[in-house]
Amino acid sequence: MEDITAYYTDLVLMQGRPVTQKLEIDYDTPQQTLYQRYAFVRSIVESNAFQEAIHKIISNPVRKWEETIVERNVCNVKRLSRKNMHQIATSRDRIPVQNGCDMGLPIEIGSVPRTLTVAYKRDTLDNPENQFIKFVIRTFSSFCSDLRSKKNANDRLKAEIDKTMDVLNGHLNTLFLKQVSMPSQLNLNSPVLQRKEGYREILQAWLMFDLAAKLSWKGGDNVYEAGKRNVAVLYEYWVFFKLLEVISRVFDIDPVSINNLVKTDADQINLEIQQGKTTMIEGLYDAGRRKFNVRFYYNRTFVHTRESEELYKAGSWTMNMRPDYTLSIWPGEIDMEQAEKEDLIVHIHFDAKYRVNKVDFGLDDSVNEEQISKDLLNEKKEQEEGIYKRADLLKMHAYKDAIRRTSGAYILYPGTVHRRLKGFHEIIPGLGAFCLTPSNYDEELITLQVFLLKIVEHMLDRTSQRERMSYHMNKVYNTPSKQVQEQMPEPVGNNRGFMPDETWVILGYVKNDKQLEWIRETGLYNFRTGTQNGSVRLSRNLVSSRYLLLHAHGESIEFIKLADEGPRVFRRSDLLRMGYPPSDDEEKKKDDIYIVYRLNPEQTEPEWAQYKWKISDVIDMKGNQMAVPKPVKLSDLMLKLNK
Repeated sequence: MEDITAYYTDLVLMQGRPVTQKLEIDYDTPQQTLYQRYAFVRSIVESNAFQEAIHKIISNPVRKWEETIVERNVCNVKRLSRKNMHQIATSRDRIPVQNGCDMGLPIEIGSVPRTLTVAYKRDTLDNPENQFIKFVIRTFSSFCSDLRSKKNANDRLKAEIDKTMDVLNGHLNTLFLKQVSMPSQLNLNSPVLQRKEGYREILQAWLMFDLAAKLSWKGGDNVYEAGKRNVAVLYEYWVFFKLLEVISRVFDIDPVSINNLVKTDADQINLEIQQGKTTMIEGLYDAGRRKFNVRFYYNRTFVHTRESEELYKAGSWTMNMRPDYTLSIWPGEIDMEQAEKEDLIVHIHFDAKYRVNKVDFGLDDSVNEEQISKDLLNEKKEQEEGIYKRADLLKMHAYKDAIRRTSGAYILYPGTVHRRLKGFHEIIPGLGAFCLTPSNYDEELITLQVFLLKIVEHMLDRTSQRERMSYHMNKVYNTPSKQVQEQMPEPVGNNRGFMPDETWVILGYVKNDKQLEWIRETGLYNFRTGTQNGSVRLSRNLVSSRYLLLHAHGESIEFIKLADEGPRVFRRSDLLRMGYPPSDDEEKKKDDIYIVYRLNPEQTEPEWAQYKWKISDVIDMKGNQMAVPKPVKLSDLMLKLNK
């Protein structure tokens, strides 16, 4: 609670919010709100920092010399000031020198004043800085006393307040503070209060307390509901601020989004963090060579989308889900909607797990946001009632597998063992757990920071497995199945890359029997390219084709596998030397350039021998156009079989 209060106060002070609030408690304040406000205050006054500051002040208090003016008998004045000399010369209430004492005055002076005004200095603890310390402690005690007297304060609250007041009254009863009076005014600009060790911590505590007494935080009502402190909910809020702290170290967080955590409403200062309510922080990561947009969510809901055409949208494809915290990262040049559509976004989820009970895998098709929120909150309450050994990991699996574009899901818990599981060879996708303990969070935050930095490094890698998977998944999502169920070679071993929808086949025209014979004898197939009319343009699909379907007179002849080496470039003269059948207009074609493929009939799978095609059913071409080689997808070709 101390950490939450400190962070909350820092947010207010950063924004120039008023730091002086009336320390009054509304008599109608609900019981859980009384607990909340007392917890804010107790977190300050019972903190180690506050106790250490008091000890430092008592051990080495500020002392000041105080000047006092008194009237003294002239015989008791040892040193004469200029003012005293003036009194000796002008005072009327005088006594003879011989009846007084020898003051070393000239003999011409026959008398001296009976008394002289003397100023002297004394060492005192009763100074404005120490008075402020006493004022702070007494104000804390008075606040607790007033809170205890409220009609809504139950016995448990009163007992806790009594313990806090005992601590405060113990400080007030020290010999040091008994020598100090209450201040007539407060000077918070004192260099001692702002700089001296011990005093500056008390000043900071005062500013925090002054705010905490009037802070409004609806989320805190969940912590102190029904007069009981819900540690699991409190831990969840605490984790939010710690995650925000470490994310702010790694990414450039927009100050406006942080400022929006605090809202000013009339005379209240409201913390906009509440269980079940979405909170969003935006930022940026600029590595020079690549930029990323960043969003950090508390309680973002991923709604179940049922329609297949909505696969590109953000959400869950099984049920409504709401991780405690979500970190979303995507390229800086596009908005979030486009990143979701093109599978360029990465979601990483975290759940605070202080105590858990069960995970419900029942499907919920409801899209009513109010009902969704209610169901998810009920699930959260169920999780807080006990301990379930496997539920934590199962829930992380649910996030990773159900929420689209999720690359990681991790538990944050007050334990001792970090556990991180990688989906394959890279840091994400992954599952796991990180320790985050209130007593040891400094070291543990470093572990989380290193983890986030590794994710950033991974995101900068243009050749990562995750990046490639993202591309292919997006391609798959946007390419509906064609329902090809014919017998074909299995994609195993060296043939693992065989995918009908990504395999291209060249429709190769055979103009006569001589050409067909030459093709079979040489194991080569050619077509003309270049700038002449009728030449074939080289496309990526044409060059990367895997098979050749020979055809003539509108019917398929033979289905042949192409060699893996790819095509080569030949001149016509080269082909003629290899026995290529000459044409009647050979002189006109002597400078033609040809693309030549080597065939691999011995490696052609036997499954293809059973199939025949009518070429006009495959491509919409007529006449001389049929002679132009054309690449087609194998999946499309199989849908046009002669059956």
